[in-house]
This record gives sequence, structure tokens and C-alpha cells, in this order.
Amino acid sequence: MEFLTPKRATIIAALTSGFLVVIKFIVAFSSGSIVVLASAIDSLLDICMSLFNYFALKNAEKPANQNFNYGFGKLLYIAALLEGIVILGSAVYIFYQSLWNLSHQESLSYTDMAIFVMVLSIVMVGALVWVLGKVAKSSGNAVIAADMLHYKSDLFSNGAILLSLLVMSFWGFYLLDPILGILISIYIAYGALRIIKNGALMLLDRALPPVMQVQITDILHASQIVGFYNLKTRIVGDRAFVVVYIIFEEGITLCTAHSISDQIEAQIKALERSREWEIIIHLEPIEHFANYPFSFTKRKDT
Repeated sequence: MEFLTPKRATIIAALTSGFLVVIKFIVAFSSGSIVVLASAIDSLLDICMSLFNYFALKNAEKPANQNFNYGFGKLLYIAALLEGIVILGSAVYIFYQSLWNLSHQESLSYTDMAIFVMVLSIVMVGALVWVLGKVAKSSGNAVIAADMLHYKSDLFSNGAILLSLLVMSFWGFYLLDPILGILISIYIAYGALRIIKNGALMLLDRALPPVMQVQITDILHASQIVGFYNLKTRIVGDRAFVVVYIIFEEGITLCTAHSISDQIEAQIKALERSREWEIIIHLEPIEHFANYPFSFTKRKDT
């Protein structure tokens, strides 16, 4: 899967959605099915978001410059946030249209064609979910993970749509179409809210997972320092940022203090070698606290 970069994965997703949206719209308008129309609209949004994600990923890889010293990694989370909002909007539309169809009971036509299209859609989307899942796992990319979740929801909704079409085709229970449309819209809205939440948390500089924060404090407690304070962490894309002030005993040389801080940095990076780390360690002498008294975390005796 090394040849499948996040950017290439978004192109594959856009092309897949482009093919599906054409045939779904044709069948939706021919049959009058709200669930097939909902699936077509969702696929159309997939194209827009996959193309947007491609350009977001392309710009996110740009190196830091004079105006943006920390790079463009947060573009990924802006893309994920916008994608979640668009998906939520589509869910609201599907919900509204389903309610309208529920109050205007109409039979469907060309159900055989609709069934064939949904089977084809399930096969293609299933393959796409597998590909995006592999890329998301290997790259840790938030946008690809969001895309994978979106297409995964499509996979389940397509399966439900296929089942409803089969029921309507054999038993003529056409009220199932708008009822299922309502259920699909709720499911899509739930997935969209998760994407929005994750994107927002990352834009707000969410800290490293609690388990990893405990591991970092354990490293500090096991080091040859008096104590530490103002430990801060955050995640941006594939990068983790750590800032901490460590306090040394009186009389230690700068060379020794620097060597200890290097050891601490190396141990923190070893917690997750696949991640890019940016660690800033401030060296503080214990004498400093005689003039500016404030609390700090003392090293535990080991």
C-alpha cells in the first residue's frame, strides 16, 4: 500500500463517487425512490469533499514558512470539519425529503434497475472503504479517516437501501422507502457529528491522549531532575508538540543539564516512533525559585 498516498486515495475516492453519482441520479429520477436519491446526493457530496480534501492534503504538506512557522497541518482538520458540516446538511435534506414522501404515498418504478445499481454501489464502495482504511491506518491522516468513515456509512446505507428495494419489489410495501430514508438520515447525521467533533478538538489544540501524558510524566519523574512544571502537549496532524520546564539542582553544569534533557527528549520520542515530535524543554535552576516562589511538581523518589 506504499504507492497509495493520501492524495492518491482522495483521487480514487472522487473517481469512484463520480461514476456512482451518475448512475444513481438516473435511477433515482426514473424510479422515484427517495433512498436512491439520498444515496445519489451523498455520492455527489463525496466528489466535492474528496476533491477538497485532495487540495487540503496538497497544501498541508507545504513546509513551514516565515508567515506560518508551524506549517499547514491544521488544513487537514479544517477539511474534516467542513466535510462533517456538509454531510450533516445532506442528512437534514434527506430527512426533510423523506417526511415529504411519507405524507405523499407513491409507488416506485424500475426497481430492478435500482437493485442492480445498489449492488454495484455496495461492491465499489466496499472496495473503497478497504483502501481508505489501509491508507488511514498507515498514514494516521485525519482527512482520510474521516473519508473512510463517510464511505463506511455509505456502505451500510447502501445495504439498507438494497434491502428496502428488495422488500418493495416483492411485497410492494412502498412506505418503507421514506421510513428508511429517515433512518439513514439519522445515521448519517450521527457520523457527521463525530467528524465535526474530532475536527474541532484538533483545531482547539487537543492534548495527547491521557495515557501518553502519564507516560511522559513517568519519564520526567524517573530522570535526574528536581522537578518540572508547565507541561503542555498538543497534536497537529502527524506531529506531536511537547513543552515542559524542568528544574535542576544547584551547581549542575549546563552541559550535564543539557545531556539530561536530551535523554528525556529521546525517551519521549520512543513512546511512538512513527509520529513526528517537536519537543521544547526549558532548563531552570532551583535557585530561580528562591526569588520567584511558585509551585512545581517535584520528582518522585524512585
